[in-house]
Amino acid sequence: MIAWLSYPVIGIAVVAAIWGVVSAVRGRPPGNAQFYWSFLTELAVIVQSVVGFVSIGRGHGPAETATSIGYLAGIVVLMPAAIWWGISDRSRYSGLVMTIAGVAVAVMSLRLLELWNG
Repeated sequence: MIAWLSYPVIGIAVVAAIWGVVSAVRGRPPGNAQFYWSFLTELAVIVQSVVGFVSIGRGHGPAETATSIGYLAGIVVLMPAAIWWGISDRSRYSGLVMTIAGVAVAVMSLRLLELWNG
């Protein structure tokens, strides 16, 4: 995985996770700005996954190709599920769901980077 692409994805996801904690601690559901940031997170993840799949298709993938494909496909699903949850359940706990998704995206991106750099 390309480091200059993975580190921004990790950073954006960490900000999304922190924002989710802040909204939960304040006792408020996620607001529009938080959803926009989550969409930005998803966009970054999609770019990362496309670059990863193209690299694998060109034969420049890691040794653990199946694991990397699983991470690249699974990471795309996390943030949309959290956004859907946050929109459908307008409680303070939907912020925690956004936190969990942000942390999971950051950890999965870091793991992809580790797999890629072996």
